[in-house]
Amino acid sequence: MTENPLEIVAELILLLALILIAAKIGGEIFERYLHVPAVLGELFSGIIISPFALGGIRFFDRFGPLFHIPTELEVHGGILETVESTLPVEPQIFFVAQLAAVILLFEAGLETNRAQFLRWIRPASGVALGGVVVPFLLGFFGTIMFGFASLDSINDAVPALFVGAIMTATSVGITARVLADIRRLDSPEGVTVLAAAVIDDVLGIIILAVVVGIADEGTITASSILVIFAKAVGFWLGLTIIGSLLANRISRVVLWFKGAGAHIGIAIGLAFLAAGVAEIGFGLAMIIGSYSLGLALSATDLKHEIEGPMRQVNNFLMPMFFGVIGMQADFSAFGGDESEATLLTAIGFAVVLSLFGIVSKLGGAGLPALFVGFNRTGAWRVAVGMLPRGEVALIVAGIGLTSGVIGRDVFGVAIVMTIVTTVMAPVLLVPAFRGGSGLREDDEPEESESEPLAAEPEPTLPSGED
Repeated sequence: MTENPLEIVAELILLLALILIAAKIGGEIFERYLHVPAVLGELFSGIIISPFALGGIRFFDRFGPLFHIPTELEVHGGILETVESTLPVEPQIFFVAQLAAVILLFEAGLETNRAQFLRWIRPASGVALGGVVVPFLLGFFGTIMFGFASLDSINDAVPALFVGAIMTATSVGITARVLADIRRLDSPEGVTVLAAAVIDDVLGIIILAVVVGIADEGTITASSILVIFAKAVGFWLGLTIIGSLLANRISRVVLWFKGAGAHIGIAIGLAFLAAGVAEIGFGLAMIIGSYSLGLALSATDLKHEIEGPMRQVNNFLMPMFFGVIGMQADFSAFGGDESEATLLTAIGFAVVLSLFGIVSKLGGAGLPALFVGFNRTGAWRVAVGMLPRGEVALIVAGIGLTSGVIGRDVFGVAIVMTIVTTVMAPVLLVPAFRGGSGLREDDEPEESESEPLAAEPEPTLPSGED
């Protein structure tokens, strides 16, 4: 008998309800009591209720498991076999998570101040370049060093390339939230960090596009890299520039609608359109399209009209996104089923990659900051601000897992690195901004015109309360 479609939908709604409530509870606990971003609590909640933990347990032989690892059919040796899917959550749940990711990056683009971005683009570019190159190299060679990839062939090196791409990420959202809480968003260090984080993500997305292209084609040539790079940069710049030129017209057209919810509905629809074109038309991650469109619309009246509703939409969708990301972390996959030695290798890789994640951003972003107008205090602030990987690294890692490029063991290692760097950033960033100016004395008069920072009260740890 065919299962009732409404029952299938009802089961899906119940599962989404569980993910949302668990994520909200976890986020509340982490933000209110541990004074760290709620995203970490949402992530931990997903890990706890995943099919690899409590969600996979059958209670009293009657109830559960709540979450099943999907299966798919594959042919091995001419025999059709049922195997576990590389995607450890139901496709419908994964769809909701990806929908949330598209909207998250659209809002990140909207919240980017293009004027400040252009003003600080020069120092931020040097910081961003160091914050991409050093983490990528350490992630690449670290993966090879622990045997999760090799240089025998380009296919064998792809997992290392993907880990390098994960390492390049900087969380714009988390950094911006902490800087806003301590009232330092408009400081020279704060603006430089945000601009560099945006450039970091653009460069990281381009690297991701190159790695995904290599994984799909199985070979690499200078011309193929050039084509992928040109396609990624061309699409991003094209959508951003053309979108910026047409942004005010788009804004006026959308604002012409007077129906309830029309503005936010059409804006999100445009973000979906850009995301779909990026994926289908250019073979790029959907988040490139949604972020680029958000950046193009960031200086329009439409942005100010929809930024409040966008936050409400994200308050609903984001916990489910991070919860689903956490559900994909199979820490039992550390070492697979082979041997204790392999398990120890995976744990060692997680520890070393976390250390690499810290050192690579502190050195890769901090040292260039010394040469673009900041003193040691300012360079330290910039470096710490670039530290959290957050949602961007999770998105990239999720793409690698679902595409089969990296296994669940490497995905788990990436989760550990993301958690460590994301937890450390708020802890270090707040005390880093105590004290005097972070600018070199010869640069201070030029930059101090717009920011009387010394008069501000000394920042304190955010309480997590509204």
